[in-house]
Amino acid sequence: MTSSGKNNRTRNEPFTHFINKMDRLFSERPPKGMLQSLDDFFGTTKERSFPVDVQETNSEYILTATLPGISRSQISIDVLTQAVSISARQTGKDHKHSGTHGMFQKEGAKGTMLRTITFQKPIDDAQVTARHRDGILTLHLPKIRGNRIEIN
Repeated sequence: MTSSGKNNRTRNEPFTHFINKMDRLFSERPPKGMLQSLDDFFGTTKERSFPVDVQETNSEYILTATLPGISRSQISIDVLTQAVSISARQTGKDHKHSGTHGMFQKEGAKGTMLRTITFQKPIDDAQVTARHRDGILTLHLPKIRGNRIEIN
């Protein structure tokens, strides 16, 4: 082998290593919590988001979202085939104050907080239940069970 061929192979090794790692990433099941980490990384900033916890059983996903100060009427839930999107509208509170330097007004946080959580298995959207109490939203998301096929 010539020295230029050896240099080409050495130069391509980091790229080949990267391609092999990417192939493994997309062909294996993601580590627990990885999708949530990606959602946090690519999602909106913490001020415009809210914490979510997902537990999985054999028959369903149980999603718990912490939404302090948000009422039921401010929450919107969209159930997709393998994802749930939760949005919460924050309405700011105006604080007016009169003082020696005149009057000023300060608004509380306003806007929409949004989280989209993806799941590995499809969800039975007709059977989803939601409960909101004391700033905690709990969703029960039954999984759709497919038919297991035996290979002959």
